[in-house]
Amino acid sequence: MADTKKAVAEVKQEAEKAVAEVKQETEKVAAEAKKEVQKAEAEIKKTVKTAKKKAAKVPAKAKAAAKKAAAAPAKAKAAVEKTAKKAVTGETSPVVYVQYQGDEEKVEDLVAAATAAFRAEHSHTKVTGLKLYIKPEERAAYYVVNDKFAGRVDF
Repeated sequence: MADTKKAVAEVKQEAEKAVAEVKQETEKVAAEAKKEVQKAEAEIKKTVKTAKKKAAKVPAKAKAAAKKAAAAPAKAKAAVEKTAKKAVTGETSPVVYVQYQGDEEKVEDLVAAATAAFRAEHSHTKVTGLKLYIKPEERAAYYVVNDKFAGRVDF
């Protein structure tokens, strides 16, 4: 019993050290990402300023494009901040597996296979929704895309 408690305490200490190291590294990565964002913002602002000057000389279509370019830094900044926040907070996406009779498949791989199969048949249709029904006893996944198209992928 004492050995178990000691082992648990050791594992706990090692885990705490690992968490501290990961936290330090993610904070470092987040700081670097923030610097990159600031550099990108400065370059984008400079480019936008130049584009606005040139846009004054061009027709309305070009002005609309310049406005769109002016909105790009905010979108880029938001994306980088979201990524940095995930790095700092440790938010991750789960990896989901389906296991059946000794075999194992990643759900992510089945989704990719279903999407690829759909795109092979309907290359000009945009995928706005995907439902995946996994039947391990048949070693198959059935999919429905956009609540309209259906198909099967074997795994």
